[in-house]
Amino acid sequence: MTAKEQLLQEAPGWSEHDAEIALRAVQREHAGGNGDEWGELSKVHEVAFGETMKRLVEEERAAGHEPW
Repeated sequence: MTAKEQLLQEAPGWSEHDAEIALRAVQREHAGGNGDEWGELSKVHEVAFGETMKRLVEEERAAGHEPW
């Protein structure tokens, strides 16, 4: 599966916030800006936190609970 195909597969489940993060990352990449080390670390944390929260919601639903 190509990266573009994977993106299209994942995107329907994304929140508006997830989409904004992805769009900003692509725009920054095309602009050639890499940010500083702390800026990049912040983005990694933001994305990882979002992915973790998404997995927790899925696990809660799978266990028959309403996500908090």
